[in-house]
Amino acid sequence: MKRNVTGALLSGLLFPGIGQFYLGRRALALLFLVPAAVAGLAYLDVMLEQASAVADQVLSGAVALDPAAIAARIDAQQTPPWAPAAAIVFALCWIGSIAEALLGRRT
Repeated sequence: MKRNVTGALLSGLLFPGIGQFYLGRRALALLFLVPAAVAGLAYLDVMLEQASAVADQVLSGAVALDPAAIAARIDAQQTPPWAPAAAIVFALCWIGSIAEALLGRRT
């Protein structure tokens, strides 16, 4: 298997930027890895906070233990306006790192 394909698989299946590290492109690896990590952690924090709030409401009895009621409560929660932007940044880093590994300088 070509090194570029292996790098693309590493970036696509493990984490954005890992393939660039494998290919020896350290600066590009950090360009993909750092924003993806920050965006991913920020998004994960928001989602875990919302899941915890819904779980607390279910355990306290404020929300019935019914999938439809839980889904309605989740849909009613306010998501910070930057959370979708964090998801987009992560997706762009992910796609960009795969494309760069495949189409970048051949090793």
